[in-house]
Amino acid sequence: MQTIDNIKIKAGRLFLNREVRKKAHRKPIVCNLNNASSIALLMKISDEADMRKITKFEKFLKAEFGIKKVFILGYSDNKKEDPDFLRSSISFDYLQRKDLSWNGIPSGPVYENFVAERFDILIDMTNYFNVPLRFVLLRSNAKFKTGMFSEESKPYFDMMIAFDKDDFEEYANQVVHYLTIINAK
Repeated sequence: MQTIDNIKIKAGRLFLNREVRKKAHRKPIVCNLNNASSIALLMKISDEADMRKITKFEKFLKAEFGIKKVFILGYSDNKKEDPDFLRSSISFDYLQRKDLSWNGIPSGPVYENFVAERFDILIDMTNYFNVPLRFVLLRSNAKFKTGMFSEESKPYFDMMIAFDKDDFEEYANQVVHYLTIINAK
């Protein structure tokens, strides 16, 4: 027997599949890290360790490539209303369950502000299909979108990186490697 959560996830995936067909005409603009002026990072943040990893990567991108604007959008499905490790700032905001419709589709000012922004590169650091973050990814106005390879992810990304380990730091290194050699001038 299916749980209510599984039914909600399936409904969210069906809605996403319909939305993917509407966005099929999108034309990406390839951007190299050395030429980027703004980057968005997406990630499911479950605990303080996840928060430390993504903020370390944010600081690295700013220091190594001189990117002035690196913004993180996190998603937390913690039952606790506002976990202590999540604090909105100029470069970080997050979505929670309360920001989602019954089928996992985000709404509200955090979502609206993020998808309206025209980032040069959007990097999805999540290593599995997450309905709320995929909807953000799909609706984002980012010029170039990249993330981890999977067959079901093909409609969402302009570039995918094959990576089969659960090692955030190594995946971040791969992302940097490919985003510095693509479209290099």
